[in-house]
Amino acid sequence: MKIRAAVVSDAPRLAQISAATFALACPPSTPQADLDAYIAEELTAARFEAHLACSTKRVFVAEADDAVVGYLMLSEERAPAEVSAMRPLGLQRLYVLQPYHGSGLAQALMARALQDAVDQGCDVLWLSVSVQNDRGLAFYRKHGFEVVGEQRFQVGADIHRDSVMCRRVEASADTPTDALATAR
Repeated sequence: MKIRAAVVSDAPRLAQISAATFALACPPSTPQADLDAYIAEELTAARFEAHLACSTKRVFVAEADDAVVGYLMLSEERAPAEVSAMRPLGLQRLYVLQPYHGSGLAQALMARALQDAVDQGCDVLWLSVSVQNDRGLAFYRKHGFEVVGEQRFQVGADIHRDSVMCRRVEASADTPTDALATAR
């Protein structure tokens, strides 16, 4: 297992992973047509190329079995008003292909996100997750995130309710160094 910074040539694979995993993060009632429309517009190789070229975003890929099987996207773009921070960092996406769920890969990506936040001098890591994504909510709570608010997220014509979650970031024993060692 290896975590590394994404490069432009990873864009098609990032789009494939997104297409394969995006529905897992959405409410089960989301119409397939809306999922397909969102994927076709937002989760394309061209979009990932743009993300990789953006100075306010950082993308890391997780490799296992000689292939990219997950990724993490961080963003320094504006945080919701509920996030109280001097220098917040958004965890915009953390996706791992289903065969690698439970493998420790998501934990390694989270460790990379926390380390990046420390490296960038950020004081809070924040994210949004569907209120119906029980697995995601449990994962983020396990990593110290707390719900601080709610926002809407549009997928096609479908409007989702997302919890806004955040956690403080400190360069201390709070950073899971065992997972960081695995992530490098």
